[in-house]
Amino acid sequence: MGSKTDELLQKVIEATDPFRYARFAGEHESVIQAAATAGLVVRPTTVGAITIWNGESSGGRSLIIDRIFTHNLVSTAVKTYYGLWYCVHKDMVRPTNDITTLRGTGDGVGPNVNVVVVDVAATVLDDGWFPCGREGSISETGTTPQSIAEWEAMGRLVVPPKAGLSIQVVSSVTGDTFTSGVSWWRHQL
Repeated sequence: MGSKTDELLQKVIEATDPFRYARFAGEHESVIQAAATAGLVVRPTTVGAITIWNGESSGGRSLIIDRIFTHNLVSTAVKTYYGLWYCVHKDMVRPTNDITTLRGTGDGVGPNVNVVVVDVAATVLDDGWFPCGREGSISETGTTPQSIAEWEAMGRLVVPPKAGLSIQVVSSVTGDTFTSGVSWWRHQL
């Protein structure tokens, strides 16, 4: 890796509060699906539950991924487990800017929706999906919202300009729905 990347990763590792560096490094932002989508029961391939795309010009700031998360909104009243998967897309084509997401920033300033584009149910290339974080579980007692699963990436994933990141949930049963999201900060590497 480049020396700037190594330097940033070292700062993240040493930090007791990674959000302190997020605000210092630039803009911190989060996005989550506004409507739940069904989890998959197979390995993800060409559809992301939620996808972010870095619209910075070549040589511009990268998206340093802070965390990836999901919330089980509707369950099927059976004991089940689910997990998060991610895929980084190099040289991705700009997706549609979806209005069915909720976005927020670390400092309360509105997000710049032209620089980081967010899409729900985007068709993407299968550039290699990987599981991340600990599994979530759903109890068999009801169909109400259940648990969350998250992976604190803390800068271990980087989305350079003109690249994207997709998130998907794999569940052990069909019918469970999830609202997934991601948090990042923008930094010049």
